[in-house]
Amino acid sequence: MRALLRFEKAVRGTAIAQVQKLQWEAWSGRSDGQVCERTARSFATQTFNHRDTADNNAKIPFDFTEENYEKVAEILSHYPPNYKRSACIPLLDLAQQQNKGWLTLSAMNKVAEILGVAEIRVYEVATFYSMFNRSKVGKYHVMICGTTPCMLRGARDIEDALSKHLGIKKFESTKDGMFTLGEMECMGSCVNAPMFVVADYSNGTKGYSYNYYEDLTPETAVEIVEKLRNGEKPMVGSQIRSKAEPAGGQTTLLSEPMGPMCRDLEELKQKLAEEAKAAAEAAAAAAAAAATAKK
Repeated sequence: MRALLRFEKAVRGTAIAQVQKLQWEAWSGRSDGQVCERTARSFATQTFNHRDTADNNAKIPFDFTEENYEKVAEILSHYPPNYKRSACIPLLDLAQQQNKGWLTLSAMNKVAEILGVAEIRVYEVATFYSMFNRSKVGKYHVMICGTTPCMLRGARDIEDALSKHLGIKKFESTKDGMFTLGEMECMGSCVNAPMFVVADYSNGTKGYSYNYYEDLTPETAVEIVEKLRNGEKPMVGSQIRSKAEPAGGQTTLLSEPMGPMCRDLEELKQKLAEEAKAAAEAAAAAAAAAATAKK
């Protein structure tokens, strides 16, 4: 009986090992020590499989700057100590901003160290969300919306125009490291389609921005890119209208609203400041009077 139990245990263990081996091969792209050539549709991240390179391996140190450690502390303060792993996404975002728009292995390991979790837990997050880049991007990461409304309104024409103008294909970067052309799924600006978003990593964490440019044509898309190249600040949002509205123009809310109106917050702020000042003066006067009475 014991021999039979040992045999069953061995068979079960072998089966589990085989399943784990298949899972590893599927995840890593490796089979019998060889790298499998696989292609998959990529978005912002370009690749999910890590391969050590000269500029991306665990031996290359990464640490947050002193200024960014203050931001790390502020981010962690939003979560209870026993749930600080919930800060994984904002910390990865901060690391990516500091690291010129992409996450190295060392950057992810540093986030895992701060959160006190296994490194694989951070890798899982970084490879799941397309907002995280696992390979180098340009100073300006231009991501064209590729979802149905934008496609119907000319997103592919925008992509073709930028590809020809920059001399790169989708998911490639210009030789000068200035631009990367990417794709992103729906970003909620369907009424102002087509659009793209630009992640600006040109000035590190301080200058980081993530701006939408909407109602684009091939010509205006190229103009925006050229303004960015020249260090200018292109108009954010729709390029032809002041707000989201139907293509034929606004059809509702054409007159002044009847109210009730919102409060004037600046006026309220001034009033509260005056009341606080008066209260402080009254308290000081009362304290002075009390001191005089004691004498």
